[in-house]
Amino acid sequence: MAANISPMWNAFNAGELSSKLDGRTDQDKYFTGCKRLLNFLPTVQGPAFRRAGTRYRGTTKSNGRAWFSTFEQSATQSYVLEFGDLYLRWWVNRGQLLSAGVPYEIVTPWGTTDLITEDASFSLRSVQSQDIMWLVTTLGNKAPQKLSRFAATTWTLTPVPFTNGPFQDIDPDSAVTIDASASTGTGVTLTASASIFTAADVGTSFYLEMENPGLVVPWETAKTTVVNDLIRYQGNFYKATAVGTTGKTGVNPPVHTDGSASDGKDCVTWLYLHSGYAWVTVTAQAGTTATVDVVNYIPEQIVTGNTNRWAHALFNSADGWPTNVQFFRGRLVYSRGRTLAFSVPGNYDDFTKKDGPDITVDNGFVVTLAADRLDEIRWMVGNDRVLLVGSSVAELAIAEQTAQAVFSASNFADRPQTKYGARQVDPVVCEDAIMFVQRAGKKLREAKYNLDVDKYKAEDLTVLSPQVTDPGIVDMDFQQEPDTTLWCVLTDGKLGALTYNRERGVIAWTPHKIGGSTSTTDYGVVETVASISAPDTTRDDVWFVVRRRINGVDVRYVEYLEDPTLYKTSLPDAFYVDGGISYSGVPAQTITGLGHLEGQTVQVMVDGSTQADCVVSGGEIELVRPASKVQIGFAYRSQLQTMRPDGGVQTGSSQSFYRSVSEAWFLFEDTLGGQAGPAFDKLDYIPSMSPSQLIGVAKPVFSGWVQFEMPANQGTDGYVCFEQSQPFPATIQAITPRLQVSDA
Repeated sequence: MAANISPMWNAFNAGELSSKLDGRTDQDKYFTGCKRLLNFLPTVQGPAFRRAGTRYRGTTKSNGRAWFSTFEQSATQSYVLEFGDLYLRWWVNRGQLLSAGVPYEIVTPWGTTDLITEDASFSLRSVQSQDIMWLVTTLGNKAPQKLSRFAATTWTLTPVPFTNGPFQDIDPDSAVTIDASASTGTGVTLTASASIFTAADVGTSFYLEMENPGLVVPWETAKTTVVNDLIRYQGNFYKATAVGTTGKTGVNPPVHTDGSASDGKDCVTWLYLHSGYAWVTVTAQAGTTATVDVVNYIPEQIVTGNTNRWAHALFNSADGWPTNVQFFRGRLVYSRGRTLAFSVPGNYDDFTKKDGPDITVDNGFVVTLAADRLDEIRWMVGNDRVLLVGSSVAELAIAEQTAQAVFSASNFADRPQTKYGARQVDPVVCEDAIMFVQRAGKKLREAKYNLDVDKYKAEDLTVLSPQVTDPGIVDMDFQQEPDTTLWCVLTDGKLGALTYNRERGVIAWTPHKIGGSTSTTDYGVVETVASISAPDTTRDDVWFVVRRRINGVDVRYVEYLEDPTLYKTSLPDAFYVDGGISYSGVPAQTITGLGHLEGQTVQVMVDGSTQADCVVSGGEIELVRPASKVQIGFAYRSQLQTMRPDGGVQTGSSQSFYRSVSEAWFLFEDTLGGQAGPAFDKLDYIPSMSPSQLIGVAKPVFSGWVQFEMPANQGTDGYVCFEQSQPFPATIQAITPRLQVSDA
């Protein structure tokens, strides 16, 4: 006995689902997901639309390996940064930043091997405040740098000036002593009792502290004093520079920490010297000696005697440079290993750990985390609640011990959160969630605060679609407009796109392959991604570096994902080719300027209609007829396959029953062209959109229901497939098949 059923797929915003869900008709997502959804993007509302093509803008320097980052001063001043072998270039306003007609470029300290981690991900981490960006490498082998923007083509990259810390801990039991040749000035010599200075100290700070402050007499009132006498008061040290007629101190003890002040009328004038410690900058070294420039004032006790209270800079080339950088509570935070260094609030290069003799809430400080199962910090993200940090084995949150006091060294707490571990991929923030890649690279986790348990939880966002990210994520960035989409670069050069809207419960993954090929793939290999605001700020542009094989040579092209709504201006403006360019002008039959596609078979849209594919020769192609608007580039396929339908029998599920699909009704929006069938190897052109109708004349896009008679088919599947391989838009709102189900 056979039953006729007409199920309806009226949403596709669960994305491409795993084959493990083929039988899970008990899950709501089953009925809004797809078996295949290649080069389509689901919308939050439900329909799925074909992604636009990628527009060619140029090449990386010398076609070399490069990585993208972003510099966004505002929505109207956004840059893609191209980091390559010892250089930095910029992409802005959908083109390359030029100076005097050539790409603007500055030298960097990062070679190709410095830019890639052991996980094959980008190694640089950065934070930005207005026109200044701080950058470190997760390898910890290069000093942090500051990228500063002064004008469109005036940028500088300089080492971070660690002039007053942070410093390593002082070893109070050290037998090595140090003395200084002078208290102030440049070219001062430090002499150690053992060889403690190395080349790693040159250019870094060094800390010195008095060994026994009690040897200096305290200030007292009415005490006989002469010029050059030294005294201390509440941890500060002063020298008498003038004495009144009484020859004695007054009644007002010195408390200043800068310049000179008198302790009473016609009494003693005291010059502030130091607060028991000093820091210097090492300019040269010879093992047991170092030449230094004094930053503040070296205590006389270290000049006339010595001290065993000293410390190297926390960051240097021997012990390692910072591997992460972030903002938190108005401070700049560096990490290395399990150690964190917090700057003075609002002064991101100042790590002064004392205010005079006192440690205050406004001082910089250094802490080493003692949390269980935490190895080297791999990422940090700060928000208004916590500084969340992740390692290869666990995640924890850093915040105040008590919310009633200011965050500082004395009000610091680290609390374990989850134990998933992370890959060395820079997390991204969307809404109130922190997205990080789990250690194996295959899972994306969404760290969000959970009020019920008072901690962060990290849900696996790939659980329904693990096949999309299975190769492993190596780079990612969010496209905030027009829809919130996370673009992930995978180790095999494909893309995984996540349409994300927690408010509506939309977590939808789709795979994407960029048209073109390499010597080993039938698609262009994407190596990095970045998203910045479009020049008109109406959407975000997603930029890629795409590796291809052109004329037997490996090349790397810089491309951005075009706006899929260009057809709304006019169909000839629609852009659905990859690595492509446009011609617009007087009618022409020979299209030049195609050197980047030399020798390649390209797809062509001519004034809104198709023509036969062409092979680029001598940087040009010949059209069948003259045209004023032409889009040329690599073809790519967009495919949608429904899940197996269910229903139509009284005994329960019809999943295992034989069925056939006689016809399918498609609800299209702004669609032109396309094929359909029960499988991708059994496709026919949709009659009302036959490509033969498009030759020579541009047809308008179509919206509404279209009936399609399916080729003969029978089995236990009942799939409906749609494919768009022409350079036209396609949006599917709903599909209603007519099925005959046999329960006999």
